[in-house]
Amino acid sequence: MLRLLQLELAKIKTYKTFWILTGIYLLFLVGITSSGMEALRWLAVNGANLGEYDVQKIPLYHFPDIWQNLTWVAQKFKLLPGIYIIISVTNEFTYKTIRQHVIDGLSRADFIGAKVLFIFLISLASTLVVLALGLILGNLYTPSSSPELMVTHIEFVPAYWLATFNYLLLALALAFIIKRAGLAIVILLIYPALEWMIKIPLPYNLEYLANYLPYASLSDLIQFPFSKYAMMAIQETVLPHQWGINLAYIPVLIGLSYATIARKNLS
Repeated sequence: MLRLLQLELAKIKTYKTFWILTGIYLLFLVGITSSGMEALRWLAVNGANLGEYDVQKIPLYHFPDIWQNLTWVAQKFKLLPGIYIIISVTNEFTYKTIRQHVIDGLSRADFIGAKVLFIFLISLASTLVVLALGLILGNLYTPSSSPELMVTHIEFVPAYWLATFNYLLLALALAFIIKRAGLAIVILLIYPALEWMIKIPLPYNLEYLANYLPYASLSDLIQFPFSKYAMMAIQETVLPHQWGINLAYIPVLIGLSYATIARKNLS
């Protein structure tokens, strides 16, 4: 397993595209998620208060609100690592390195396994960044913190990892199916709309089935949190069936990637 991961890591050492996308991703991930109070100050200066309520008092970064708020915003940037996954896989076909790996003795299952391990590593690294941001910002802005308060609703952090992991597995499957970087990236961009289009012809009593599609399922893990500041009810936890559906998609998406190359000519 370590050998497979080392194989993927060796490919990115001098690959500029990876480091450029990683830099942009971290800039968005850290910069935007940590600038919420600046956004509230800008709103207040421009008169966007809620009646007599000062918007600057909204506890965006207070424990325990921070975990859902931060992870919901952070997951909006997962397209960038998704693009890299597509480029890395389609390059294997373009430059026929996947064929050479198989000739050199690497099985197709090992090849898929190396990509999945790399995706696991990217998802974990992103999650650790979000966790660190949450702990830093939460302790900076929460008036009175405690260990118990800090871990309340922290389940959104592993939910963020699962959503990121499944999204990148979806990008992986699209890359193996399409084998063309440009087209695969376009499909990844419009994929949420494609799932929405599937919902349109369904009878009203069957529309809920669309919520079990891959993108809808991973998006459902962390639901929009900011309505609560307008006194609207929201879902403030991750439900067991949401965990179950997304965990079930892991072998499905990996299996789909493997099935595309299991018996096909890799030339």
